[in-house]
Amino acid sequence: MLNWFGLSKPHKETKTSTHILSEDFLKALYEQSRESKQTISLESIREQANIPQDKLAEVVGILAISEDIVVSPLGLTPSGEQRALSLVRAHRMYEKYLAEHSGYAPEEWHSKADEMEHNLGKQDKERIMALLRNPLWDPHGDPIPTERYQMPESHRTIATEVEAGTWYKVLHIEDDDKKSFRQISSIGLASGTTIQICALEGERIKLFLDGQYYYLPKTALRSITLAALDDDDADVLRARTVLPLTALKVGQMATIVALSPACVGAMRRRLMDLGFVRGSQVSIDMRSPMGNPTAYVVRQTAIALREDQARFILVEGIQAVPE
Repeated sequence: MLNWFGLSKPHKETKTSTHILSEDFLKALYEQSRESKQTISLESIREQANIPQDKLAEVVGILAISEDIVVSPLGLTPSGEQRALSLVRAHRMYEKYLAEHSGYAPEEWHSKADEMEHNLGKQDKERIMALLRNPLWDPHGDPIPTERYQMPESHRTIATEVEAGTWYKVLHIEDDDKKSFRQISSIGLASGTTIQICALEGERIKLFLDGQYYYLPKTALRSITLAALDDDDADVLRARTVLPLTALKVGQMATIVALSPACVGAMRRRLMDLGFVRGSQVSIDMRSPMGNPTAYVVRQTAIALREDQARFILVEGIQAVPE
């Protein structure tokens, strides 16, 4: 039986199911083993996987008997790593699926994928990957393991090491901290965007993104992974000149450069179908009395857009409309 996503309905298992808890343990152990070379404790895994204290011994025993983990020192066996990567693959492909084919807000993707990663069957995974045309990355910039459970390696500059005045490409945004993720996504920051760190001011940072200045708490940097860019990088040269369509004024026209990487799924497809594509000329037909929405003319057609839609359309070459 299918749900409204076209996928198998989750089994009626609760979070205390030993099977689900065992899989959560394996995934947490995989993630911690990649992040740290230090000895990993059972307690740190229990906390990350949210395993009840009275279930921990049972979960560890099951995984040890099935030869998915070794207990001393704590680590994954090859079969355990494959099971963990299978979960990571399911989680990330489902987040990508939600980003492209659902109306869920970005901060909801993670919790939905946490539930579905345990329930996706082989046919479900094949259907999702075919629908998405076998993506390599999830919407946060994390690589999706291959069908053979191989994880691409990447070389990254950690965001906590940023310098004022430097340009960066956003490689990944962690979504575990919902408050921080909501703050980051609210300004249009997403995997693939190009930003400049303008200043580090006490407990906040000032950054330049798509022609606008924004502030974020400095703690938000812990959720962002960046790669430094040279000043003459093509992405930097473009980022210096683009503005959001919302900067356009009545009597002006501009050329569309791109849609922001933060614009995904149905909204991105709709904007492209309406003609908001690279190279198109756009101008303002009229503003509503309250200033929102605004009717824009693109390809000789007037189209009304709300401000939260127009902000994702990046333009350059603003000039007066010819008489």
